Amino acid sequence: MIHASTALPSSVSTAAAARQRLWVTNAYFAPQPGVLRGLSRAARRGVDVRLLLPAKSDMPILRRAGHGSYAALLASGVRIYEYQPTMLHAKTLVADDWAVMIGSSNLDYRSYYFNAECNVLILDAETGARMAKTYTEDLRHAVEITSEMWRQRPRLKKIGDSLARLLSPLL
Repeated sequence: MIHASTALPSSVSTAAAARQRLWVTNAYFAPQPGVLRGLSRAARRGVDVRLLLPAKSDMPILRRAGHGSYAALLASGVRIYEYQPTMLHAKTLVADDWAVMIGSSNLDYRSYYFNAECNVLILDAETGARMAKTYTEDLRHAVEITSEMWRQRPRLKKIGDSLARLLSPLL
């Protein structure tokens, strides 16, 4: 039996294996430290790491908790986009145009440790190409969050994001 605290989430394994591209869409983004490290390491070694996250959420505290990790991700080279038209509920990952993960789990504590959520991993170039195309189409409806933009947000939001990030393990 694998204890939950030592299990390596499949998204972290896929991030470690990616060589060119790692594009993630996630509805509730309050990632555990291992996920943050995996994304950052991939970006630092030259992988095109992009996160497509919601600009609107039915869980504002969870969204703020995710915001608490943006600065570190941006500093490591991860590109972050926020989807604008409506609430985003997709959970997908495309790695190197041949590995695709689709499922119900978010990059948060609850999905990995409490909710027994699952994903399907598809290893197929045609599916990967289709998912990459869909991802780029979705980016047309998103705003890219830059480091400069992130630094310029109001001080009160920065404090709120940091405090919410501390609550991530409970969300």
